[in-house]
Amino acid sequence: MARSKRSRKANKAPSARGGLVNRVTTRVGSTALRRGMRSGSRGWLYLGASMEGLRLVNRLFAQKPEVVRIKLAPGEGIEIREIPRTK
Repeated sequence: MARSKRSRKANKAPSARGGLVNRVTTRVGSTALRRGMRSGSRGWLYLGASMEGLRLVNRLFAQKPEVVRIKLAPGEGIEIREIPRTK
């Protein structure tokens, strides 16, 4: 079986995975959309649409993780350092 050339994503970035706020907005938004679509309640539908809109805005403006890929030849090495930012 041939392996695909695409690299697979290991995990989502911590900002995309989110904390408590992201999980709550996801849960409330999906529940509200489901209730709004099934029961025809406009209030639930509007709440669900606004929560999904907030999630979309958060995803668009979240910081993206910096990814660097370097191929090393045999015997080469790298050093990873973090340089503190000055205020």
